[in-house]
Amino acid sequence: MNRDSNRKDAIALSQGAKQRESAVQRDLSRDQHDPRPSRENVVSELIRELTRRERLVLMLRYTEELTVAEIAAVLEIAATEVERMLESITERVRRRVQPTYGRAVAGMA
Repeated sequence: MNRDSNRKDAIALSQGAKQRESAVQRDLSRDQHDPRPSRENVVSELIRELTRRERLVLMLRYTEELTVAEIAAVLEIAATEVERMLESITERVRRRVQPTYGRAVAGMA
């Protein structure tokens, strides 16, 4: 009985693996036919368009996890300037990505 149970479990696992593989293949096929640019390409392009200082602020904020006040101290600028830079970057990214990947949101132009 234990042997039958193990065999049934192995068959179920095999069928589950086949279903997952099939789903992955469908996703890959859909991605290949998707006319939209890949998200990685969009992000890379957006990063290239940022100034050196903007890239530095993003790195300090999201990689080093510094606060706005800490970033301001490191760069020797006002905290309000750091906040404005982060808001500006966020808005530019949102405007670029939303038409392609986002849902329509009332009030966004």
